[in-house]
Amino acid sequence: MQHRVSAKDVATLAGVSRAAVSRTFGKGHVSAAIRARVIAAANQLGYRPNAIARSLIGGRTGLIAVIIIDNDSIHNGLLISKLISEITLLGKRALVISATGDDDIDQSALDAFDYQVDAVVVVGGTVSRQIVDQIGGVGVPLFLYERRVQGTAAECVTCDNLHGGEIAARYLVRCGRERIAYLTKPRQTFSNTQRRQGFVSELGSAGLALHGEAHGAQSFAGGYEAGLELMSSAPPPDAIFCFNDEMALGALEAARAMKLEVPGDVAIIGFDNIPMSAWPVFGLTTIANPVDLPVETLISRISARLDGAPARTEPHLIRPSLVVRRTTP
Repeated sequence: MQHRVSAKDVATLAGVSRAAVSRTFGKGHVSAAIRARVIAAANQLGYRPNAIARSLIGGRTGLIAVIIIDNDSIHNGLLISKLISEITLLGKRALVISATGDDDIDQSALDAFDYQVDAVVVVGGTVSRQIVDQIGGVGVPLFLYERRVQGTAAECVTCDNLHGGEIAARYLVRCGRERIAYLTKPRQTFSNTQRRQGFVSELGSAGLALHGEAHGAQSFAGGYEAGLELMSSAPPPDAIFCFNDEMALGALEAARAMKLEVPGDVAIIGFDNIPMSAWPVFGLTTIANPVDLPVETLISRISARLDGAPARTEPHLIRPSLVVRRTTP
């Protein structure tokens, strides 16, 4: 098996020290003649400098860790894809680490340090206060999407989920609906809790209580099953607010299966405004949760922090908005 070309091989061919090779590919000083010999030897051997080793000299690897959990939604998938592309355009490289649950996020964050990452972005899930403090203690910028750990140096970028829930409730009440239900996933995540809180609070302001609530997997199938459960109750809801668009589309299919008219018998609202929600076959009314703006904010703050800017303590709130289509009056 052919061995991987090392810095020692380059040094031997160029007739220089190993340290000279390190300085050439790091930020150390070497003469123009030595630099030329090292580069020529590296090109001849097909040598690629080790970014991690180079960071010991230059101080940075150019790696941004992106730790992913809850990547079971179309919205998060779009956001992650956009984030990775923008990290590349920033001149960095994304180190994607998939965590299997909240308990695994802390370990994943620690694993990122094996690669000497310049910053860490956590998409979904919950990072413990201990790990947040540990990361902050070594000066590595930490960013949380759709989560918040108060009183720490971790910067939070999140949709204003509370306001999104309020918008949905306010609109359904304005449409004259009175038996209003919430359809959601079983796990009480930050975004889920906030959306429900805003929704229920706004209903209360209108003198209404939540008519019903059902839980299902965060998917079309989960929304379908939970939708059947809600619409089989007596009396059934005349409006349903869903945690996300996939679940809302499942609930829409459940209404069709039960021969209910949408929006005549039951109005349905989703959350996120994924591209599919605008398809003519669905025409789903939804709360728009943009992808571009939070990614732009994350990239801007990563760049600022790497340039020495202090952490921002207040969350970066992305304002959602109502998009009315055919599933509501």
